Amino acid sequence: MRIYTRTVSSWQPDGSLKIEKSESFDYEGPISLCKDSPSPPPAPDYTGAAKQTQLSQMSSQYTPYGSQIYSADPNSPSGYQSNITLAPQAQQALNSQLGLSAGMGNLATSMLPGVQQQYSAPMSFGSVPQIADKAYSTMTARLDPQWAQAGEMQASQLANQGIVPGTEAYNNAMRTFNQAKNDAYQQANLGAIETMPQTYQLAQAAYNQPLNQLNAIRSGAQIQTPQFGTTPGANLSGAAQAAGQYAGNVYNQQIAQQNAQTSGLFGLGGALGGAYLLGNGVPPWMQAAGTMIGF
Repeated sequence: MRIYTRTVSSWQPDGSLKIEKSESFDYEGPISLCKDSPSPPPAPDYTGAAKQTQLSQMSSQYTPYGSQIYSADPNSPSGYQSNITLAPQAQQALNSQLGLSAGMGNLATSMLPGVQQQYSAPMSFGSVPQIADKAYSTMTARLDPQWAQAGEMQASQLANQGIVPGTEAYNNAMRTFNQAKNDAYQQANLGAIETMPQTYQLAQAAYNQPLNQLNAIRSGAQIQTPQFGTTPGANLSGAAQAAGQYAGNVYNQQIAQQNAQTSGLFGLGGALGGAYLLGNGVPPWMQAAGTMIGF
């Protein structure tokens, strides 16, 4: 094998390259041959892997409540259809519940006009003060004769004691009597006021009763349809991605190994050429010349 350490060439009028002068030597030592660059691996079939993943997950299921069976369907975008069949007892219960719901729906529809009429006007709070006034009247119906009798007894007692109207003693005695009387009527008034929150709650409950009945009928308990989960399948799509990543890593390692071999080969040629030039007394600036390996 001949290794060229220096070449001088020139372009010819016909476009060819002519070597005017060259320096070289023969080399018989070990060498490494350049290999063809490896081709990159093909891209993984992600679409096919996704379809395989779908197929692996479409496993028919059988439970005490019924079954879920997959079958081919050319009219479906996925190419398959899922058919759920309930067990006879579950289907019967579902039919009964649906029939009951339909009946309740008809009942709710018949109640709707009355409910709409009920809520066409705002709630009236007139019953709240009316009941409070009635409670106060009931309590004062007993207080009035009691305090009338007590007033007569107070006047007779003061007269028997020689205390006549206009005197200080009379005024003091009547002031104490009237204060006690006012306290009694004030307690009756407070008792009547305490009935107002309860009266309001009762009025509100009566106002909302039609709506509560309608909602109770409309939101009756529904039977729960048996649920069928998806059977986990192999993650073939992830496997395809992992395989593609592995093939890419192998390809990168092959390229790196080839680059290292090529770099070592040309480095060997340069070292030998430089030694030859120095051994023959060639000036150091010629060591920068490019080397050429010939076979």
